[in-house]
Amino acid sequence: MASIDSKSGKVAFTHNKAGKDSVVILGHGYLSSRNSRTNQKLVELLNREGISTIAFDMYGHGESEGDVERLTVTKVVENIMALYDFAKSEGYGRIGLSGSSFTGIVSLIAATKRDFTVLALKCPVFDSKRLWDDRHGMEGLKEWREKGYVKPFEKKWYYEAYEDALQYDMKELAAGISIPVLVVHGDKDVTVDISHARDIVKYVSGEKKLVIIEGADHFFRDEKHFSMMVDETVQWLVSHLK
Repeated sequence: MASIDSKSGKVAFTHNKAGKDSVVILGHGYLSSRNSRTNQKLVELLNREGISTIAFDMYGHGESEGDVERLTVTKVVENIMALYDFAKSEGYGRIGLSGSSFTGIVSLIAATKRDFTVLALKCPVFDSKRLWDDRHGMEGLKEWREKGYVKPFEKKWYYEAYEDALQYDMKELAAGISIPVLVVHGDKDVTVDISHARDIVKYVSGEKKLVIIEGADHFFRDEKHFSMMVDETVQWLVSHLK
């Protein structure tokens, strides 16, 4: 394990060197870590193809600094920008980015701030504000603001996360993304609605591909669905990085 400084604190990561030219920065979902099931498989398969990987713990997760209850999109964007700069300092000419769920929106925003080569997104959030609007409704949002926090998955999440999301016009930001973007989503995902995936491919301006896996849930628990998601992701990344 290594770490670097970002504006939102130290970021823990594992750097697997498999080639000098290309690397993929691997994110993860809320309450997961750099050693997620998906990341472990992507590291194995990408390294086999001669593509290096940097799997990181986002703000407040794993061994990275921060309080998970104070998690915001911006703090993780800052993590990724620091990792991109590290990858450039290591001499990589092509840098891919893989985002999952919460780090889906983070990856999109980061792609407008750094010169990534390719994006691969799994069950991504496109618009955090819309996600929370749909989930909580007007009354729920009012209660969140007044109480100060909500408790999804039994963890507090403070209202600053919603306030932070308000600053991002995701349709406008996505329109400025011209690098290749893959989105893989399950049609039985009840955590992040498939409309988020459809919106990403609707608004990004470059090469794009939407893969909908029938029967798959948010976590791709079924091994067949998991393998399909991984295969699509690896093929996309390899085709644009080698």
